[in-house]
Amino acid sequence: MRMRIAAPLLMILLAMAACEDADIKREREQAARGEAQAAAAVKASEERLRSTLRNITPGAKLRGVIVHRQALGGYAVCGQVNLTGAREDPYIPFVSVVSPNMDRIEQFVASSSAEATRTYVETTTRCYDEGGPTSVRSVVPLPPVPDTSASGAGGTTPPRLPAPAPSVAEVAPPPTLPPASTGSMPSQGSVTTTLAHPVNLRSNPAGGGTVLRVVPRGTRLRVFAEAPGGWYQVGEAEPVGWIHGSMLER
Repeated sequence: MRMRIAAPLLMILLAMAACEDADIKREREQAARGEAQAAAAVKASEERLRSTLRNITPGAKLRGVIVHRQALGGYAVCGQVNLTGAREDPYIPFVSVVSPNMDRIEQFVASSSAEATRTYVETTTRCYDEGGPTSVRSVVPLPPVPDTSASGAGGTTPPRLPAPAPSVAEVAPPPTLPPASTGSMPSQGSVTTTLAHPVNLRSNPAGGGTVLRVVPRGTRLRVFAEAPGGWYQVGEAEPVGWIHGSMLER
């Protein structure tokens, strides 16, 4: 009687083991395909950077490259690129959005103030697993893009930054930051943003503060206050936001 019961149980256990082996094999194959697709996305992104990016040289170097699967398929390749590979040149952020079929690549590189703003948005919305739009109708909101053209060229005006609420007694226009001031400003209490790359102007003295604007490189600003950790409150006629001291030159 025991033999009759044991035989069917043994067959059931063997069948379960076979199913588990098949599941493990299928999972391994899926993981291998995912790794291969991610590697192909990184390669396609690098090739696009090297073939289309302005001012790039054969010695360009990439670092911190990470690939993230997107919610609607495809990948976001996020990292930094040094356009020349020279030690004195900076690494700037980039995001390459590769379509599921690898037939289309949207590329964002922070090589100018306007492009830095868009690259920042793409980084915060895509550079994590299951990032990007969650439906084909999703729209990623874009912050205001600063105008980096010369003052007065083509009838345009310099970018305006949000100012504190005006008092009842006096209504003043919001302060304006010049793209690269050549006029005279008081030497005491003034700084210039680094020439290496554009700089984020934040709402409070902390690395996680909201980015109010991307200030063009070499912009002259007035210092109104200092905060622990090397942060400076800057603006033109009035205080506008905070920039870390490592991004400034006196």
